[in-house]
Amino acid sequence: MFYKKIDMKKIFTLALITFVAIVARATDYNEPIVVTVNGETSEQSGVISVVENGDMYDLTMKNFMLASEDGPMGVGNVTMTGIVPINLGDVSILQISQVVTITPGDDPSVPFWMADFLPPVPVNMIGKIENGHLRCYIYIDMMESIEQIINVTIGKGYQLPNQSFENWHQSSGTYVEPNGWHSFESATGSLASMAGHHIQTSEDAHSGSLSAQVYSTSIFGVVANGTMTTGRLNAGSMTASDVSNHAYADVSNTDVDGNGDPFYTPMYSCPDSLVLWVKFKQGKANANYPYATVSAVITDGSYYQDPEDKTYTNVVAKAKNNKIVQTDGEWVRLSMPFEYTDNDVEPAAILITASTNATPGKGSGGDQLTVDDIELIYNAKLTSLKVNGESVPNFDSDTYDYEIEVEEEVTSENLEVVADGKTALVRTLIEDKENGQEITVTVYSGDMSQSNIYTVKANRATAITDVTNHTKPFGAIYNLNGQRVLTPQRGFYIADGVKFYVK
Repeated sequence: MFYKKIDMKKIFTLALITFVAIVARATDYNEPIVVTVNGETSEQSGVISVVENGDMYDLTMKNFMLASEDGPMGVGNVTMTGIVPINLGDVSILQISQVVTITPGDDPSVPFWMADFLPPVPVNMIGKIENGHLRCYIYIDMMESIEQIINVTIGKGYQLPNQSFENWHQSSGTYVEPNGWHSFESATGSLASMAGHHIQTSEDAHSGSLSAQVYSTSIFGVVANGTMTTGRLNAGSMTASDVSNHAYADVSNTDVDGNGDPFYTPMYSCPDSLVLWVKFKQGKANANYPYATVSAVITDGSYYQDPEDKTYTNVVAKAKNNKIVQTDGEWVRLSMPFEYTDNDVEPAAILITASTNATPGKGSGGDQLTVDDIELIYNAKLTSLKVNGESVPNFDSDTYDYEIEVEEEVTSENLEVVADGKTALVRTLIEDKENGQEITVTVYSGDMSQSNIYTVKANRATAITDVTNHTKPFGAIYNLNGQRVLTPQRGFYIADGVKFYVK
């Protein structure tokens, strides 16, 4: 019999490598970071490292910076450890509150790191990993050191960049466009050079310092509407209603604008509505065409144009308000719900277009539509809550604590919840208590910006199979509506101050 010599050192090394691979798997996410301090917002690129250690995660925001009047200041590496993920299908929710010691970063271009002078700081974080994308909100309490609360949003594809229109770039010559937005200055089409200029900064802002204003012009009675879009405009015809005049977006297009950004906005989730603040004024009142318009279309990222030139099957959802009236110089909040199609496609891009008139080429010269603080809304409330097949009495989406009586044990199978968010995530937890059970339902918004917790105390009622043979005879018996009952049937009753249940 022959024996093969076994290399135990090699086996041990392979086993160790396998073990390390199992317990420590790191993924780096290159995601944009939006930092808000005292209402002032700045954007930066960044690397967020997520290390999976067995059943827990460690998350590090590397080389974190703060904007200042003197330029970017290096803060350091912010690491949260021991995060126990909540797994809901294909989504991992990451949530933790802990005190963090910030460490110096390793970017050689940063002369010094604030981490060397900072005490440990409280950090709250909520986020998720879904379809290879990371979305997080981090709240850093630096009141003790620099008297600031720092809000950090990580990840793209859930909100629009430059939501408050504070940042602008040069588009052509001395003309500018808002970052993430485009007008005729960067248009394509055979008539692009003749389209003129129809966008400008406005210091009349709903918040911050600036807003975006599009305006119409009129030459020999021909009106050219002011328009801006998150995609790109095409000027292809002298006839305003011709669909060769449109906004379009296509993620396969590699062109970039004056800021180096593409002519499309990524969208990885399904918002419930679009909210923005507007001011609208017509240069000359036009009773036949009195409305401005804003539209939003979520697509799978392939080519789409607005107005449409055909039936598009790549549309995920649409939202539109084509009846924006004059606002008499006041800021007005608009909320536009998305209507979702039955097309079997996943969201990848959003095309938003705003124009001074709902009908191309109509209105008047000098019409002005001013836009600020545009936001995608993700709902996070329950619209229905049933326990053991019965609706929770007096349920209301804005009421979060309930107490009910149940005749049998509550399980996840007989707990029914309906959320109002298209991509809301729902977590249910049922715990045994001394007198019954406690049900906790947490609803997370699709963009992880908010969550709501509903609590139901399910008390187990005293069950009596036969009232007449009960060891202690009851006096008068009443139902829960206060009506006296001579022969109790199945249900809840009160007698002698005791609440009980008859099977």
